[in-house]
Amino acid sequence: MKTEMAGSVRMAGDVGRGVEVHIHLEEETLTLVADGGGELGTWPLDDVGVSSKPDGFHLRLEGEEVVLRTEDDAHFALALGIAAPTNRLARQMAILRDEAAPDLVLDLSAGFPSPLPEMPLDDAPATPRRAYRLADGLPYLGPLVVVAATVAMVASIVAFASGSAITFPGGIPAWPAMTAATLVMAAGGFAAFQDPTQGRLSIAGSIALGLLTILFSAGRLQDVGLAGEAMIGFTIAIVASGVLLAVDTAGRNTLDD
Repeated sequence: MKTEMAGSVRMAGDVGRGVEVHIHLEEETLTLVADGGGELGTWPLDDVGVSSKPDGFHLRLEGEEVVLRTEDDAHFALALGIAAPTNRLARQMAILRDEAAPDLVLDLSAGFPSPLPEMPLDDAPATPRRAYRLADGLPYLGPLVVVAATVAMVASIVAFASGSAITFPGGIPAWPAMTAATLVMAAGGFAAFQDPTQGRLSIAGSIALGLLTILFSAGRLQDVGLAGEAMIGFTIAIVASGVLLAVDTAGRNTLDD
C-alpha cells in the first residue's frame, strides 16, 4: 500500500481550514508534510486512532486529537480500513470497490490469477444501516432541540405574564429559571446545528435546570388555566430534549464500542 494525496489538518475544536498538507501513507506509517515542505510528523499506523466524522477524519496522534480533511476521502478510508464511515463516505468507498472488481481477472496465459489490487480487506462484520446513521450521533439534533427551546420560550413568556401563578417554595416566581433553562437549551441547539460535536453539554445543563424547575414548582400552580398549559408545554420541551440527547449519546457510544 502506498497512497499520496493533499489535504488540510487542524486541531479539533479550532475553526478554519487549518494547515495545507501532503499526506503519505505507507504500509506501516502515516506522514504529514506541510505545504511549504516542513514535515509535521510520521506516526506508526498502529498508534493512530481514526474515526470518520462529518467534518473530516478525527485522528488521535500522540494524545492530541486533530481533524484531517483530504482530497480523496474514499481512498484514505480504504487505505486505513475504516469500518464505520459516514453515509456519504460509505457510498464513495462502495464505488471504489465496484470499480476495482473488473480488475480481478485470471491471467489465462500464466494459469494463475493476476495480482490483486492493493486494497485492505474488511474483515469486520457488516454494520447495519441504522448503525451507520447513528454512528456520528442523532441526525438533526441541533434543529430539533431548537424547536423544543422555542416551545419552552413560549411557556416561559406565559409564565412571566402570569406573575406568581408558577412559583417555587416561598412564593419565588419560577419564570426566571424557566427562561434561563430555555436560553441555555437554545444555545446548545444552535451550537449543535453548526457543529454536530458541540452543544451537547449545554443541552444537558438546560435539561438539568429544567427538571429542577419542574420539581420545585410541582403542585404549586395557583390556577390551572393558561399558566398550567404553559407548565405542561415547558415540561414536554424539557423531556423531549432529554430523549433526543439520550438517543444522540447512545449512537456515539455505539461507535466507541
